[in-house]
Amino acid sequence: MAEIILTIVVEVVKCVAPPAYRRICYLRKSKYTSNLQNLKTEVDNLKSERVRTEHQVDEAKRKGEEIEENVGNWLGRANNVIEASPAITLSLMKLALRNILSELEDPDVDMLGIYGMGGIGKTMLAEEIARKVKSDKLFDQVVFVEVSQNQDIRKIQGEIADKLGLKFHEESESGRANSLFKRIKAEKKILVILDNIWENLDLRVVGIPHGDGHKGCKVLLTARSLDVLSGKMDSRPNFSIGVLNEEEAWNLFKKMAGDYIEGSEFQSVARDVAKECAGLPVSVVTIARALRNKRLFEWKDALEQLRRPYATNFKDIQPTAYKAIELSYNKLAGEELKNIFLLIGYTAISSIDALLMCGMGLGLFQGVNKMEVARARVRTLVHKLKASCMLLDRISKSEEFFSMHDVVRDVAISIASTEQIALTATNEQVDGFRVWSDESAVKRYTSIVLQDIKTNVLPEVVECPQLKLLFIRADKESSSLTIPNNFFKRMIQVRVINLTYMNLLSLPSTLGFLLNLRALSLCYCKLVDISVIGGLKELEILCLRGSDIKQLPTEVGQLTWLTLLDLRECRKLEVIPPNVLSNLSHLEELYISCRSFQKWEVEVEGVKNASVEELKHLPNLTSLELDIHDVNTLPRGLFLEKLEKYRIRIGDWYWESTNIWRREFRLRLKNKICLKDWLIVQLQGIEDLELRELQEQDVNYFANELAKVGSSELKFLRIRGCSDALNPPAESKV
Repeated sequence: MAEIILTIVVEVVKCVAPPAYRRICYLRKSKYTSNLQNLKTEVDNLKSERVRTEHQVDEAKRKGEEIEENVGNWLGRANNVIEASPAITLSLMKLALRNILSELEDPDVDMLGIYGMGGIGKTMLAEEIARKVKSDKLFDQVVFVEVSQNQDIRKIQGEIADKLGLKFHEESESGRANSLFKRIKAEKKILVILDNIWENLDLRVVGIPHGDGHKGCKVLLTARSLDVLSGKMDSRPNFSIGVLNEEEAWNLFKKMAGDYIEGSEFQSVARDVAKECAGLPVSVVTIARALRNKRLFEWKDALEQLRRPYATNFKDIQPTAYKAIELSYNKLAGEELKNIFLLIGYTAISSIDALLMCGMGLGLFQGVNKMEVARARVRTLVHKLKASCMLLDRISKSEEFFSMHDVVRDVAISIASTEQIALTATNEQVDGFRVWSDESAVKRYTSIVLQDIKTNVLPEVVECPQLKLLFIRADKESSSLTIPNNFFKRMIQVRVINLTYMNLLSLPSTLGFLLNLRALSLCYCKLVDISVIGGLKELEILCLRGSDIKQLPTEVGQLTWLTLLDLRECRKLEVIPPNVLSNLSHLEELYISCRSFQKWEVEVEGVKNASVEELKHLPNLTSLELDIHDVNTLPRGLFLEKLEKYRIRIGDWYWESTNIWRREFRLRLKNKICLKDWLIVQLQGIEDLELRELQEQDVNYFANELAKVGSSELKFLRIRGCSDALNPPAESKV
């Protein structure tokens, strides 16, 4: 175990601290017992080196000297090691990690598993294994994917494909599986880690070859139950994870709460609090973070709360873990943060965008009425929840995404249910109308969340006078779920409706009665006629992302209070009537991506489509994502100067999208157009600029314009002319 952590420390220290590197290399030859104590010493040395380097950087900045990039990189890596090494050391100390690595090298083993109770550290161990086999080059590729309780085959396929650089061109699940199968077969040695398995997952349906299908592909699973691994997945061998011992738990607790608790008036009560966590890492971390920098009486109160007997409705959660997470929830600062935590928990929201839409629709952000201000608030709240260890970063995702530990989520759902905030159910619970049977209870809830619904189980009408939020997600492969016409009749207070993967060829007429509705999301739904939404005069957010709608109705132009319109991935959208967009005078954010509408100014079935020129008449527009294939439809002047952020791509080209938002402008011309004669582009403020296949005079034009406005905000620049059309663009980082 010490060798694993030493490897992390070595990689940080050796580049700038040769003496420390030599000391650590010596430790590799020592016995593990002495290494553990020596490791603590070396981490302390690294802390001292970090402080000394930070002082040198501060002094250089005061003198106006430029700081080399590798210095900043070293500090960042040092911080990561100092933060991560104690937690990793403690959570893995009793584990047979070397045995797992040995099994991965055994040619007769193609699938193995790790199991243990929720919050025990399975994911942390799997991540450490991924890091170790990468550093030791045991596999050519390592792919880590979270499966979760609500199994989503397309999502799993997409995550694996992203890690392997594979782009799907198939729509069907089987077609994607075939492409993924071939891509994985192309790797000589590959490890696929499937984290958090709850039930049987057919690897053939996903597109993962293993065993005789591909001897070079090995699969590592994590689950709470041995039965899932050995019985349903036929995984052999499988390794059990136990809890931390008392001293390991105390060391981790000190790290998360702060070393100040040792040798002070806090030590006695802090030790007792740590004991109550029963060796569960998730309990230790959340409690320690919640009590960090709290006063002594708050520590004593927390201890009393943890000692009270408690029963939970979740059979897989230990009462100790439940009480610890509930206490951490109670310690969150302010009702706004608590509400956001519960909302993320019971809706399973995992992105800043989705949380923004939902939070704004519910009016959770007091005094905030601008989308960009709200977005900053959402990011701040998510950051606070991560700092409290109540949220996690998504692996290999940008800061726009986050996740919640499944044990933490279960507690959030329980709290929301107990406080009669949210009623949540899956297909099995909804089937047979069981979820609707207690009408008096349904009336009291302010949120209803139904996940992975497979059959038409919605009642004709449901009495929900207090309802503010309705989430219904149909099962992807059974998206025939429809909504009865009178379903919304008695939900007059609802403010947010989110329907996903549903068959809504014609929206129920009663939807038009919801005069308090502020946010409507119809993502990945089958849509034909949505004209009824014209009656939703107070609607502020409309998301049709991924839906198969063909024509945006003129009634959308009546939604004059709309602040956000999302039409990304609407592949079949062919008609946007004139003056619909320009009527949305309060619109602040508009998203129309490359896989969506392209027929600007084109006549379709007797209707001439809208012009890009209309966007210039939206006085409040601050965020824009827009792809235009036909450069001839561009207006004179692209009004970029008034936008806070944008992603604009022009030309017949498939542009790779990123999750990183910046002021991005990309242009590709395929015909003999002299750009400067008819297009004026405001270059000031652009952060990412790419120009392809331009005429020489156009390249010169842009170069001159850049010289005029300066490049203080430009971070990436790519320019090439027609002669380079077949070559990859040269990229400069400014």
